[in-house]
Amino acid sequence: MGGLAFASGPNPVFTPRMKPSVYRAVRDRCQEALRRLFVVVATPIEGPAKTSFGDIDLFVAWRREETFPHSAARTGAKLPPPKEAIFQALGAIRSKSEHAHIATLAIPWPTDIPYDGAEPATTGRVPETPAADDESARPSPSPSPCIQVDVHVCPTLELLQWMLFKHAHGDLWNVLGSTIRPLGLTIDEEALYVRVPEIEASNKKLAKVRLSAEPAEILSFLGLASDAGQWEAPFARDEDVFEYAATCRLFWVRPAHDDDNNNNNGGAGEEGTEEGPAADRRKLKSNDRRRMEYRPLFRKWIDEFLPACRAAGRSGGGGGGGGGTSATMPTRDAVRAQAFARFPGAAPAYAARLAAWRAATQRQALWRDVIKPAVPAADPGGGLEAQQRRGCCCAALKKIILAGDDGFGGIVAPPHLKRPGPGSGSGGVGNDNDDDDNDDNTLFDEDAVRAWVAANWRRVGDAAWEANRLRKEAKGPPKRTVSGQEKQSAEDAAGEVVAGAG
Repeated sequence: MGGLAFASGPNPVFTPRMKPSVYRAVRDRCQEALRRLFVVVATPIEGPAKTSFGDIDLFVAWRREETFPHSAARTGAKLPPPKEAIFQALGAIRSKSEHAHIATLAIPWPTDIPYDGAEPATTGRVPETPAADDESARPSPSPSPCIQVDVHVCPTLELLQWMLFKHAHGDLWNVLGSTIRPLGLTIDEEALYVRVPEIEASNKKLAKVRLSAEPAEILSFLGLASDAGQWEAPFARDEDVFEYAATCRLFWVRPAHDDDNNNNNGGAGEEGTEEGPAADRRKLKSNDRRRMEYRPLFRKWIDEFLPACRAAGRSGGGGGGGGGTSATMPTRDAVRAQAFARFPGAAPAYAARLAAWRAATQRQALWRDVIKPAVPAADPGGGLEAQQRRGCCCAALKKIILAGDDGFGGIVAPPHLKRPGPGSGSGGVGNDNDDDDNDDNTLFDEDAVRAWVAANWRRVGDAAWEANRLRKEAKGPPKRTVSGQEKQSAEDAAGEVVAGAG
């Protein structure tokens, strides 16, 4: 299969895979065309021994007209948006733009390169194609072949450098990701991170604490060499990629007779059985299992290279530097400690993130499980007013205890409701309710909160009801609807919702 971005839909475009000679010729032409628009244009190092290519990836930065303004720019001439300029420069016939900084284009197969893959003439030109105003309405030349080109517009040179690093050698970082992810490390389109285990089950994004976006620092931390041309040209074979990945100091393969990690399979994983690869697959995350279906190199790593290492008794890589040895898996705690030592700014950021998350999680639980249940239910005989009074009381208690509000008759939460120890002072975690925002991450004593609410809910309720009455008086008489009924304010409606809750 070739590039698939335009393969479906009401007007599909035929984008077959390219032979290496075609890929290199069109890549170089596209780079030349884009250098008229951008100062920096580059393509990641390709994967090993590729016999065909589905698309062309290009990364660009520093638009020339903005970096070196010419006379037209100085006179105020309006520049076309970057994606439109790229579309025109490459002579594209179709575009998709599902990401703000990525232009996915279909360009015609060059007329001087036969579709049978014969060596192209090196004219150095992108094929000329008239540009239309409406990209989405432009007719497809299918079944004439086209080529899919993905252009990534990087807002900074640092991001471009990172993207070239992250996408180098094809699936190398998918392979390395399967090694470091179980140890609490994650690499994405921006940086390398350490994950907070307490947070990641409920919020994967919040659980990531940044370590570094410096390729050299990351390679050094993982024990991967970069001094012998590993990051200058593609590897010759898939096996060369695997061998390089296996030099990572965190690389580890479950031994064939590891009963604890083999789910008591009784010798499963020995050479010649299916249990080894099957066990490796079971330990993969769902994303990695799906990746195996369409990434041949990653599938080969799981199904062939890891079982071969296991059969040869090759368990660890790089000297077990993650706290493990050839017989034991590196530990997540040890790797985290090493990350903190290597990237000093990560430790305080990690501690602050965890403290803020614990405080925010506890505030939510205090409101749901302690404060509201501690206020007796409204008297059924009291009607709507009783429900509203309870709602005002609960809302006031929440503000007094969780937000330090002293606007209800001067009632304040006593200091002993919080556990001893200063807050981290790092700022709270964002919540759905602004009342829960609190710069102090000190945890509450839940028993003390429950006891204080039980002892004070009546006077807090009276003060809240009086504050509600004064607020209504200050607003003046209620407005009426067309039918003559009183129009309920948003604040009153919210009070009734609180009253009926919990």
